[in-house]
Amino acid sequence: MKSEFSFLSDRTFRLKIIVLLTVSILFFPVFSSSIEDDRFYPFIETYPYGKIDWDSGIIYGIGRGYLHLNKNSETIAVRAAQVIAAGNILKVAAGVRLDDRRTLESLGKERVVIQLSALVRYTLYKTEFIKNIKQPYYEVTLRAPLTGVEGLTSMLITKLKTVPLERINLPNPSGESVSDDEEKPWLVLDARNLPKKDLVKPAIFPRIISEKGETLYETSKVDESALVKRGMARYVVSDEPKEGLTSQKKSVDQILARAGFSFLTDEAVAGDNEKRTKRQNYIVKDVKEARGLMNTNLLISDTDTRQLKSEDASSQILKQCRVIVIVSSPIGGVEGKIDKLLAKVSDGIR
Repeated sequence: MKSEFSFLSDRTFRLKIIVLLTVSILFFPVFSSSIEDDRFYPFIETYPYGKIDWDSGIIYGIGRGYLHLNKNSETIAVRAAQVIAAGNILKVAAGVRLDDRRTLESLGKERVVIQLSALVRYTLYKTEFIKNIKQPYYEVTLRAPLTGVEGLTSMLITKLKTVPLERINLPNPSGESVSDDEEKPWLVLDARNLPKKDLVKPAIFPRIISEKGETLYETSKVDESALVKRGMARYVVSDEPKEGLTSQKKSVDQILARAGFSFLTDEAVAGDNEKRTKRQNYIVKDVKEARGLMNTNLLISDTDTRQLKSEDASSQILKQCRVIVIVSSPIGGVEGKIDKLLAKVSDGIR
């Protein structure tokens, strides 16, 4: 009797958990339309003297100040590291691709006078003392935003209002506040299946074009406030298959299975999928090619073009810059995953 009672109690407990999970799924969508989805990790573009996080939109510059080169003074070594880091963050920023043909550094060739130091607003990120080595040093990391009011994108737009560039038109003046409504979808452009020699490269002002050559997405077609806040695109890496991004029912079943409820039948959740969400949180489209001299423009099929136009007419998914690009970068993905997990741990202990 005791063993039978234990079995029934265990089964009752498991069924209660299923009910709780199902209710949570019904009333609290499993996937947020925010970029903070755990299936996406930052694409990190690394340099010898810094890096760019194309998901969060942050440029990092690193400088080292060795004690033995700075009179063994910690104060002087830190100051030296800060100066070097400031120079390095400008070096990283100079290499940022503006569009399919230009980097910020190459603008000078077009007779456009832009002082990069005036556009990059950096702040101190962290200072570390590396001491358990033969020649100890201080390492200073500075960071500068690509997005936001103080970000490089915003500064560029302001500059372009006085010094226009060929093929880069200004965004539309802001008509309404930028919405973070989770009911609104994000466009996910999956560029992971392209040949290695034709991989997509991140840029501040990428374009989305159709097979017929129609430009669907560029600066002149977006809202200025949305562009300043989000940037034209967030670049991420992911090991989630395309089906996992589009099939919410399948994802729910996988979550239940991982929780130990593999005996849950299809009938138990049949008909619930329609109640969980009124629209897919992600509109996933395949990138057919990376176009432009620096592979920054994204080409999609004519069928996807028609569907995207229809979606944009109702949700303004493009006008509001709700665009995510999944690129291939195992190294960036690993580094990004570690950074993201550390950030979550750090937030949790504050």
